[in-house]
Amino acid sequence: MPITFEHVKHIYSTGTPYQYDALKDINLNITENKITAIIGQTGSGKSTLIQHLNALLLPTEGTIHILDRTIDAKETPKKLKSLRGDVGLVFQFPEYQLFEETVLKDVAFGPKNFGCTEEEAIKKAKDALKLVGLGVENYEKSPLELSGGQKRRTAIAGILA
Repeated sequence: MPITFEHVKHIYSTGTPYQYDALKDINLNITENKITAIIGQTGSGKSTLIQHLNALLLPTEGTIHILDRTIDAKETPKKLKSLRGDVGLVFQFPEYQLFEETVLKDVAFGPKNFGCTEEEAIKKAKDALKLVGLGVENYEKSPLELSGGQKRRTAIAGILA
């Protein structure tokens, strides 16, 4: 799955006194079967760049090619939902993506959102939790009462489910 950024620009708060060019003319090719690290100083645009991979952010200008799809500023929500089902993103701080009452409900949210029945979503959630090493004793806990490592694994399970 090669990923290509072509002349990608992202501007926050366009047309306001707070306008900020976070990405400027980014050209990047990430090839298959290679490990690529995105490194840089605080505020250099790493998170902004990564959030373009599943279209949490859209480029202000330019195009991104990923999974035989092209993402640009004119993307429609219908196309984006399909991409987000294929490309997951785990935030640096898992608290930003954990929101349900229980761990099991939180991990099952994604599959339900993509059309699974309650039963299918619960099965996928349990399978994903098992993959990340979280057992049945955690299913009914609030995600917010978990340890930092358990929160991170719950967030990863939510993407895997």
